[in-house]
This record gives sequence, C-alpha cells and structure tokens, in this order.
Amino acid sequence: MRHLISIVILLISATTADAQVLVTSAPDFLIKDVDGEQHHLYGYLDSGKHVVIDFFTTNCGPCQTYASQISASYEYFGCNQGDVVYLGINWGSDNVAVRNFDSIWGAHYPSVSGMQGGGNQVVDQFQVQSYPTVLLIAPDRSILNNHIWPPSYENINEAVLAAGVEPMTCTVNAGNHGFRKVPAFSVVVTGKSRVEASLNIPHYPDMLLQVYAADGRLVYTDQRFYGSKSFPLHSGLYIAGLFRNGIPLEKVKFFVP
Repeated sequence: MRHLISIVILLISATTADAQVLVTSAPDFLIKDVDGEQHHLYGYLDSGKHVVIDFFTTNCGPCQTYASQISASYEYFGCNQGDVVYLGINWGSDNVAVRNFDSIWGAHYPSVSGMQGGGNQVVDQFQVQSYPTVLLIAPDRSILNNHIWPPSYENINEAVLAAGVEPMTCTVNAGNHGFRKVPAFSVVVTGKSRVEASLNIPHYPDMLLQVYAADGRLVYTDQRFYGSKSFPLHSGLYIAGLFRNGIPLEKVKFFVP
C-alpha cells in the first residue's frame, strides 16, 4: 500500500512539473501592449483565432534566448493577420523595460508589460509556474499545449500546424514599439567603461534619458538631458531610450567592451 501511494505521489509530481500553467481552460483578459493597443483574448477566440502566449520576464535568460525564435514563428504565421495571434505577456516590468527587451532580443510580436499593461494580473489568472511559458489556446478556450518546450521556432510551428492553422505571408512592418526617429541622438563609447550620449537638436530641451541593461535593469537616468552627457557603465549590452513628455522618441542599442 505504501509503495502504491509513493507511485501516485510521483505521478502527480511529474504531471505538476510538466504543467507550466495550472488552468486547463483559458480565463478571459483585456490588456494593453506597450504601443497602446488593446488585446481581448475572448474577442480573438470568438472570431475563430488560435492564440499563442509567451509569458516572460525581462531578466530571464531562456526568455531572452527564445524571443527571436518566437518572433520568427509569429512572422511565419502572418504577423497576427492570419488565424493565430501571438502575444508576449510580461511579469514585473514597465513599458520601457519591455520595449528594451523586445529591441535587444528581437521580439516583434505585441508585448504587454506586467506593471502598466496588465500582464501581472494575467500571469496570476493563468497561475504561471515558470518563465518562459509558451502555450497555445484554441478558439473553444481550451489550452491545447500548456508548455511548448523548448519554445523554438520549429516546436512552436509544429504545435500551431497540428492545430490546423496554415502559414501566411507576413505583410506587417514590425515597427519600433512607439519610438519616433531622432537621427541626432547617439551613444558612443568614449573610453574604458565610459559612454557619452549626445543630442544635437536645440529645440528639444529637458529630455528624459534612460539607460537599461540587457536584463531590464534601469542603470542610468537623466531627467533633464540636453546636449550631451558622459557617464560610466560596466561592460555589457545596453539600450538607451530618449523621451519627452512621456513620449518615446528614440532608442539606441550599444555595447560597452
């Protein structure tokens, strides 16, 4: 009897470890991505679309590794213009950090921040157990695959194709997540572990400059940036964002050796 109980416990443990969300039917949500676009899950499902969700955090190594592959699958199936919708839902970060994550790691599908877009609440609804968790939801709201692992281009495509979704040419420009081009903004490495950010537009005073590390940490900020500013940074990959009155104007990715 004790041996039988042990086997049952092991089976339950194995099932729980494999299940990365603790729901079998998708709960509804209405969220807003970093570009201000709303996404209603049941609206997509009721229109006959499948939905792929990438639950991620900005400082998760595997999330960074697989973001570009999930994006490639998103493009293979038509950039949300076909019969499947891709969404990245973050836990724990704001819009700026998620934009930076997307830019650095090559995620072009719509992303929702945890703190400002409603991602934290959706993570709680789905009872996500680890990151990244990539799942596939059918139009009848059932979760067809609650843990596509690893979330590679091939594995995601296989799951979506098995659900009966056909590939589609992507005709949508991936865009820049709300940032407007400011050619006069630049960041250059001026010395060992030191960089200089420059802006040569006299009619743009009092800009907000924020610099994020590759893991989403805010490492430098200047709330009255104007002209140029030199500051130290450790070796690594960074992204600098330029804002005015809350509007994202430009971002620059750079590496400090």
